[in-house]
Amino acid sequence: MGGIFIETNTINIKPRILYHVAKAAWEGTLFERREEICDMVSEEFQNHTTRRYVANQIRMAMGLAPHNDDAVLNDYDEEALMGMASEPFIVANPEACRMCPKEERNCEKACPLNAITHDELGKVKIDQGKCLGEGHCITACSFGSLGEKSQFIPLVNLLKQQTNPVYASLAPAFVGQFGPDVTPGKLRSALLTLGFTEVLETALYADLVTMKEAFEFEEHVKTSQDFMFTSCCCPVWIKLIENKFPDLVEHISPSVSPMVASARVIKEFEPEAKVVFIGPCVAKKSEAMLPDVKGAVDFVLTFQELATIFEAAEINPAQQEDNEKAVASWGGRIYGYTGGVSAAVATTLEKLIPHHLQKLVPIKVDGIPDCQKLLEQIQNSQLTANFIEGMACKGGCVGGPGRLIPPGQGREYVENYGKTSPVHTSVENPQVYAILAHLGHEDAMTALSGKSPMAGLLARKLDKK
Repeated sequence: MGGIFIETNTINIKPRILYHVAKAAWEGTLFERREEICDMVSEEFQNHTTRRYVANQIRMAMGLAPHNDDAVLNDYDEEALMGMASEPFIVANPEACRMCPKEERNCEKACPLNAITHDELGKVKIDQGKCLGEGHCITACSFGSLGEKSQFIPLVNLLKQQTNPVYASLAPAFVGQFGPDVTPGKLRSALLTLGFTEVLETALYADLVTMKEAFEFEEHVKTSQDFMFTSCCCPVWIKLIENKFPDLVEHISPSVSPMVASARVIKEFEPEAKVVFIGPCVAKKSEAMLPDVKGAVDFVLTFQELATIFEAAEINPAQQEDNEKAVASWGGRIYGYTGGVSAAVATTLEKLIPHHLQKLVPIKVDGIPDCQKLLEQIQNSQLTANFIEGMACKGGCVGGPGRLIPPGQGREYVENYGKTSPVHTSVENPQVYAILAHLGHEDAMTALSGKSPMAGLLARKLDKK
């Protein structure tokens, strides 16, 4: 089964189950084979698992929450499988956690906000009021009893039915994730073979957002006392500010993330299209369900989930035709690592508005503990920067829990891919102007600043106190 494996010192059955569920879904036999899969895995791990534990793992792979039953599905589940649900995406299998020795509760150690605790019986509890949904507890759990709900079952159905055009929006961190032999062009071909109508770089829409944020900086930062939060691409950073530092919300850039921007623009061109965001971030699944952006992104897959689907469909990206369709600038592509957003906006601002009185003074931070420290300093007026970029994962998006390669290696791939772009900034990217012109906007400043329809398309409605 290629890259799907079980570590010998754990009983993490999640990769095995994801593979079996994805393969059965691809073959159209999942509903008939679900109990067979449960029996097979239960038998394999009979000394360490109960059937209910395995059934719940299969449910999570199918996008459902655990339940107290040995059967995989109940009478109300089939309808729930048809799309994205509204419940928290990080769910727990409490029975499995009882088997985890107290000294090995890595999930608690991995949570910087102490949202995970265990009761006297060893059952895990997640305080959803504290949880930011970044997902590193999932990879820390050797039992595989924490996990995000997968969305690939309705997606597989959509790809096979071909009733709607389905677009893949590939996060900037995608480069190198599927192996050194998988070029961007080969990955695009693999996705087209899987059934996607087209594959686009999310980085192109990061170019649009970069220009919008440059105009926002000019509008909002007039004096040395003004400042602006960026990293709209990191939903955990934004949620941290909203939850714990509400007085600072008014300083958040109102731009949507490049993920949401890609989906909204694609649907302006093709209203019937479905958009699938593919990246390293678990929290993007929750972001897609936020009330003010819901309906833009139809499905979210992690790189790990996509790798499983490729394996289930017997598609080897490394053997595909190298058919690249590059559209993004250097600035859009480097959104994938810490400091990339700041660098992109700085170079764009210099091109667009070179005589702006207040020069951009950026500061970047990654990792939730360091993000919190920086926000506390800002709240206490201990900072002089006027452009603040925060990323929840160390290293930025390349450090997300749904990645396939180490963060340092991921950053190197992204940096090198950025250098191959024929244009340096979004200002020089003809694809940006082609999008604006197609949507009836000839002038970038008019289109992306103020309250224009295009600026509204790329804006969030944050609840500012």
